[in-house]
Amino acid sequence: MTTPFWDDSLLPQPAPAMPVSPHGDEYLLRSERAQWERRAAVAADAASELTEAYDLLSAPIEANHFGDCVEGDRFFEGMVSAFSMLADQCRNHATRASLLGKQCRDAGAQIEGVDRQGAANLAT
Repeated sequence: MTTPFWDDSLLPQPAPAMPVSPHGDEYLLRSERAQWERRAAVAADAASELTEAYDLLSAPIEANHFGDCVEGDRFFEGMVSAFSMLADQCRNHATRASLLGKQCRDAGAQIEGVDRQGAANLAT
């Protein structure tokens, strides 16, 4: 896995400072953008690995090594069909994981925006 957040040292951008409540420093509004970024990174990792699996599974199998007979031919055809179906599932899941990563980033940005708006309302 290549998720860059296992030790919190490689955040894609620093989390912005959140406003302080008029009631003092102990009342900070806090955004969960960093958590959503972590979720997005995990989804991106999953998409990358599933795409790699798709590439490996969809590579053409060029020869039947199971014998030049009815059983060997049918086993080879069944194996090629199974690999093809598995490759398609990997591709579909990779697409869904990529979409999930985008949704996580969007959710983090929206929540952060609402937090900032709430903080501005508290300050006034």
